[in-house]
Amino acid sequence: MNTLLAVWAAALLTPAMASGVDATVKPGDDFFAYANGEWLAATAIPVGRQRWGARNEIDAITRQQVSKVLEDAATAPKGTTARKVSDFRAAYLNEAAIEAKGITPVKPLLARIDRLRDKAALTRLLGSMLLADVDPLNAGTYDSSHLLGLSVTEGNNGETTNVAFLLQGGLGLPDRENYVSADPKMQALRVQYQEYIARLMALAGFDRSAQRAQAVMELETAIAQSHATPEISGNDRNADNLWTRTDFANKAPGIDWTAFFAAAGLGKQKTIVAWQPGAVTGAAALVASRPLEAWQDYLRFHALHRNADVLPRAFAEQALLLKDNIAGSPQPRDRAARALDATQRAMSEGLGRIYSERYFPPAYKARVRGIVDNVVAAFSKRVEAVAWMTPESKQVALAKLKTLYFGVGYPENWQDYSSLNVDPTDAAGNVRRIEVRNYRQAVARLGQPVDRTQWSIAPQTVGAILVFQQNAYNFPAALLQAPKFDANASDAMNYGAIGAIVGHEVSHMVDTLGAEYEADGRNRRWWTAADQAGYDAAASSLMKQVAAYRPLPDAVIDGKRTSTENVADLGGLAAAFDAYRSTLGGKAADKEYVKAQDREFFIGFARSWRAKMTEAGLRAYLAGDGHAPETQRIATVRNIDAWYEAFDVQPGDRLYLPPAERVRIW
Repeated sequence: MNTLLAVWAAALLTPAMASGVDATVKPGDDFFAYANGEWLAATAIPVGRQRWGARNEIDAITRQQVSKVLEDAATAPKGTTARKVSDFRAAYLNEAAIEAKGITPVKPLLARIDRLRDKAALTRLLGSMLLADVDPLNAGTYDSSHLLGLSVTEGNNGETTNVAFLLQGGLGLPDRENYVSADPKMQALRVQYQEYIARLMALAGFDRSAQRAQAVMELETAIAQSHATPEISGNDRNADNLWTRTDFANKAPGIDWTAFFAAAGLGKQKTIVAWQPGAVTGAAALVASRPLEAWQDYLRFHALHRNADVLPRAFAEQALLLKDNIAGSPQPRDRAARALDATQRAMSEGLGRIYSERYFPPAYKARVRGIVDNVVAAFSKRVEAVAWMTPESKQVALAKLKTLYFGVGYPENWQDYSSLNVDPTDAAGNVRRIEVRNYRQAVARLGQPVDRTQWSIAPQTVGAILVFQQNAYNFPAALLQAPKFDANASDAMNYGAIGAIVGHEVSHMVDTLGAEYEADGRNRRWWTAADQAGYDAAASSLMKQVAAYRPLPDAVIDGKRTSTENVADLGGLAAAFDAYRSTLGGKAADKEYVKAQDREFFIGFARSWRAKMTEAGLRAYLAGDGHAPETQRIATVRNIDAWYEAFDVQPGDRLYLPPAERVRIW
């Protein structure tokens, strides 16, 4: 870029933005490099990482923020949610208290296991140990730490009241493949796991630890063989497996289900979804067929395994060694980091409340809410105008957008922790009391109306979640940080950043993904064959455009695999631009002002996706990710007419497209 052009480019921008661009790069040649020039020059990918980007930066900042609010919460008044969150973490860090208690925290359960005399007693114990630690439709959690797990949430067929789901569980290794795969690495892991079982049993004072470990391993392997694969578990249609109590008796003989459900507090529940029917049937058969002694040793081991990190150091160290073996490399040993993670798991919403109060005040929520509402309105207008969707389908799409709940920052209603007892000297007891509380709350939701504003992700999570069954999207406070959302930036820049992300997610509600779910959350495809054909034809040009990119000289992007996300990028950016322009009011007549604001909009978009990858990381990304790499995602701007005007992009520039070749889908 010559000197005159560099001066021109700098003059286009506000001082804050000019400091971040690379004026030696023409916007029309590489808009990603131009907009992110300063960051790209100053940022190095950390050692051991293959990529580093905006979300990684936000995640690192968030962990520091969470640690800070936890430290400050230690001085909060006793009985407050903040103090309870702090006390939970303090107990986890109190290794002296943990060592002093020994295995006392699990002795009551071990004693109950010792007293088992028959399979009827075993059934009652298994029922009483049921946990609400799975969530197939919202969080994608399909495996319980116990033999079976309970979820109580919205259904998959438009139910107006909450549904009970029973899911598989009971494995100490992460996945069924760890038990059944012939891969030599998996075979070695099984040997290591069985040795781990023996060591934990020996540490707890049990004799014949090797023989007990073998029996536990054989039982767990049989459980794993009945489990559904992750691919099968991830099918929402599993929610159609609604079993009556008679179905449980007939399809899963071996367990006295009346006794099991009574012990679980589900005696009055007439129907329950068997999310993985084969696993439920398999578990029941194993209760009937395997010796009681094997089940007792299995339960003893899992009582130790589940609590290993809140038992004496010898147990915790063994559990960490197992994690090393599973991961194939040494895992962090830092107690403080583990305490933080445990607090996040156990009291996520309580922690999220004090986090949000500190870092995402009501003014931020209101500002983002305004952006969301405007983007949804703009996208609705685009749906009304789109040519490829049938009139009947448009009505469904518009109904979905009208009733969409787009959660911003944190839930509308916080959980009440007032009845929860958290003892800063009782780590294991705290974990158990929270498990009991969560389970009772889940059971209490049965038969109650579905709350479409219910969040399934904590505010301090650097991520977001789309729940088709609720026609809802949750966008946590932690992710609403620069460069995704910057309270100090202009509206134009925020519309380009967070607004385009909002538009992307809104588009999924009515695109080929959302086409499977109606406005009431019912899993029923409402797109017609004509809709699909029209969409495919409209999207084919973008697919070809993306497939022509070469992130590496010998590598291209899979235009077909990334098509849905690329369409959402384009539709989201277009709707966000419409929404931003609608806020200009009387200033819309000032061409120079509008041009400057347009530039901020597009630069905000480019900066929200800033990232760097190693060559190995980029190759892995291209091989499996459903999104195009960030550089090419940002090239979406070449399909928006206003981008050309904002940056004076001309024929001959590498990103230039003639107007007739600019893709418009929504």
